[in-house]
Amino acid sequence: MEAVVLKTDPGVIEVGDAERAVLAAVGARLLERPCPGEEELLEHGADAVGILTLDEPLSARVIAGLHRCRVISRFGIGVDRVDLAAASAAGIVVTNVPDYCVEEASDHALALLLALSRRIVALDRAVRDGVWDTAAVAGPVRRLRGRRLGIVGFGRLGRRFAEKARALGLELAVHDPFVAAELIEAAGARALPFAELLATSDIVSLHVPLAPATRHLLDRAAIATMRPGALFVNTARGGLVEETALVEALGDGRLAGAGLDVFETEPPPRDHPLLGLPNVVVTSHSSHYSLESGAEMRARAFENVARVLAGREPLSAVTAT
Repeated sequence: MEAVVLKTDPGVIEVGDAERAVLAAVGARLLERPCPGEEELLEHGADAVGILTLDEPLSARVIAGLHRCRVISRFGIGVDRVDLAAASAAGIVVTNVPDYCVEEASDHALALLLALSRRIVALDRAVRDGVWDTAAVAGPVRRLRGRRLGIVGFGRLGRRFAEKARALGLELAVHDPFVAAELIEAAGARALPFAELLATSDIVSLHVPLAPATRHLLDRAAIATMRPGALFVNTARGGLVEETALVEALGDGRLAGAGLDVFETEPPPRDHPLLGLPNVVVTSHSSHYSLESGAEMRARAFENVARVLAGREPLSAVTAT
């Protein structure tokens, strides 16, 4: 039987001759079929030796039906839509591309931080509406230098974001239970427990993956402990935050503003309460985006598949190989 690699996204990731050639070199052919749900994945993936996926639901039920699959390759970083335990039990290697957009995502988080602190969006709209009154539109704006930025998660993205934010004169605090305090301090930041970071930071930015242990990491109780008037930035995953509690904190002024690139449901409904708040800046899960990062992501995702099919180690594995 011919070796087929199924690409499941609905045409978001464009593929060229170079990517097809990578598969052809290991005797595989690319099959592109949109698979928005489990039934389509089961229909088209039953005989595939590899899966290239963006955000499709690779549940335990789906994985049980992938009879020939040896590798699931994610276009991107997060693998929260893949049942990793089921894949491991089935002997399927799960791979991702963990660092293709470190520059873009850290730039984007910094851009949201600056847009919030300098009230860029509100001032832009006011000028377009004929209003030329900085204080009335912007409200109280604080100088960034000397204020504390709390970074939750100190992996590749968190570290790069810290490097860039330091140039603004911000005092850096970090919470990451998987990184030694000595390494955090060597990077010019102060290691803090999560509760202390929330209570003492003027700005909080999330840079952690979404997993069962981190879902609603910033829940109602955690948000209630945040410093009054703090700014909040999330370019990681929407599921890290209890959105109803965030809406309340922003609506009643306990938090001064939020910059959000991610939501629990994407795209969010047009009547989502966060979209109606004037102190919220939103973007369309676009912190990863650039021409360079897209090309790197595609190339490495295909390379991961080809390496596993050839019996070699992938460039980056999430499960054991």
